[in-house]
Amino acid sequence: MRSWKRVAAGCMTVLAAVGSAAAADYETQTDKPVSQALPPERTAGPDYKVTDPVVADGYMYRFKVTSTYGPFDVTGTGALRKLQHEIWAIGQLKNVTKSEAFLKSLKDQAGKPLVFAKDVITKPVDTLTGIPKGVGRLFGNITTSVTTTRNPSQESRTKEVLLVGSFKRDYAVRFGVDPYSSNAVLQEELDKIGNAAALGSWTASAAMIPISGPASSVITATSLSKSFNNILSTEPPSRIRIINEEKLKQMGIGADLAQRYLDQPVYTPRQSLLLVDSLARLGAASGRDAYLTAALVAADEVEANFFVNTAQILRGYHETHGQITGLTMVGAVTVAQTKAGSAVIPFALDYGVWTANADRLSQSMKATYRAPRFNGTFQLWVTGSLSPTAKQELQARGFSVVEQVSSQIDVVD
Repeated sequence: MRSWKRVAAGCMTVLAAVGSAAAADYETQTDKPVSQALPPERTAGPDYKVTDPVVADGYMYRFKVTSTYGPFDVTGTGALRKLQHEIWAIGQLKNVTKSEAFLKSLKDQAGKPLVFAKDVITKPVDTLTGIPKGVGRLFGNITTSVTTTRNPSQESRTKEVLLVGSFKRDYAVRFGVDPYSSNAVLQEELDKIGNAAALGSWTASAAMIPISGPASSVITATSLSKSFNNILSTEPPSRIRIINEEKLKQMGIGADLAQRYLDQPVYTPRQSLLLVDSLARLGAASGRDAYLTAALVAADEVEANFFVNTAQILRGYHETHGQITGLTMVGAVTVAQTKAGSAVIPFALDYGVWTANADRLSQSMKATYRAPRFNGTFQLWVTGSLSPTAKQELQARGFSVVEQVSSQIDVVD
């Protein structure tokens, strides 16, 4: 598998324009203690702890988390926030599935023995076979050489992951979690409730279940995330697909491309809903078909998150900072042309450093990018931050750098 360092090199390729000045000393990314990678409130909670060291590879952080419910590995600070909330929700759901009322309801159905499935899906199905996986793959010019041959088991696995009952969705939304999450422990608890409801042994409405403990304050979702949660609660996957189809048609996306995207099995219904809605909110911007085409190559959850979060940054910029008129894809990297004249490059980046590869290869951006009304200025929007050296070098080459953009725009984890 290609290393995450190649991701950093590929990303940084388009993050700087080369000037005549001599380059600064290049950096090598090193692992970090948790205290340097995260704010104090994110390092530990009542039922979890992020362990040292945090793997830092120039692009994303990779976290190992110990918890009351077992170990977890996640990539990206957004995924960590999502996991930490899910760990709290698992505890709340266990309060239900271990309660006297729930256990009694199962005993009352003696004629219908209830067996909870243990072989839960832990990650989205693979889209592509015979190629390395991971975000690093996105920046290696692989789009012309990949195969879309599917594993024979994929179709049944895709159908399985979409079979989420309304009861299960209701409980997921009650505790503010994704009903299509790849978190196996969370899914097991949701399945217990969904299966019990399907057999008629458990009928308690999610709305009647109390939220307890000091962590109940974590359900402070924004209005945007609440609206998505409401859709996920009330609409089955088949209806979510229809919603996405209608939005893609309104955007002028061809039927063939729309179908290929919606049939791409890596994206969960929630991810597809977020990505399509974000693109739809760009108004009449051109190039959204190119973005969807690029998003088709996502082969795992981490890659899908990259395209979903990039689309959310685009939507956030368009709605709060200035109109985006068109998108240009440079491989998997998006350059958004604004009506005001500048070009915006959105990145779901945790921490970036300055490298020799970036310095040598990044000149392609300034040398080749052309768009109507482009005034020669670039803005780099990242969800995380850059090293002081990387930021200094980029600014010296004419890039304005905006860090921690989720503090300015709404990005749903």
